Amino acid sequence: MLDKLMRDKMNGAQLTPAPIKKEWIEGGDPQARLAILAYSDDRATSTILWECSAGRFTWRYNCDETIYFLDGEVSISVAGGPARTYGAGDTVHFSRGAVATWQVTGFIRKVAFCRSPPPRLFIAARLLARAAYHRLRGRRDALTAAPAFG
Repeated sequence: MLDKLMRDKMNGAQLTPAPIKKEWIEGGDPQARLAILAYSDDRATSTILWECSAGRFTWRYNCDETIYFLDGEVSISVAGGPARTYGAGDTVHFSRGAVATWQVTGFIRKVAFCRSPPPRLFIAARLLARAAYHRLRGRRDALTAAPAFG
């Protein structure tokens, strides 16, 4: 049922232009469009429907992105390595900071699951707060477990 709901949402999605940065384009005139299908409550994760016409470009990932290809074919090389071809039904993951060169032969359509990790400072603050909480909780548990003197 979830599959049907997602397919219905993708089929009814209104895609809007999402131009690739000019300095990233290496060949052709790739035209990209997208539709945001869902966000998490904290906006740290999103599900995006994305499609692009033929062209060659280098993509710089500013989030963790897991891709499921729906239609078309693309050759992708990471950090100058050998290209690998992906098409409908294939999945690939790119970590934040990755750089990949895409060669779209005709058309590509994907669903991207993106996660933007919080800033490192935020993570450190959260870990410190959690440690303080557990220290305080440990003291409270110790106080409530102490035998009564009377």
